[in-house]
Amino acid sequence: MSATHVPIAESELARVYVARIEAHLTRLAQGHDPLGHLFGIERLARAARAEWWESEHQAVRARTGR
Repeated sequence: MSATHVPIAESELARVYVARIEAHLTRLAQGHDPLGHLFGIERLARAARAEWWESEHQAVRARTGR
């Protein structure tokens, strides 16, 4: 999947994760520690998803009063 097809949430937190992932992609493209950078990207993607999931649940709880 290329960067032009990836939907990006408009938030400061999302921009931070994207910047960190892009840094790993740059180093990966340069041939530095391929597995390490792939694992770093995976870790950041999982963390971003967890942050998003929690923020969505907080928004739902705020709307429903739970």
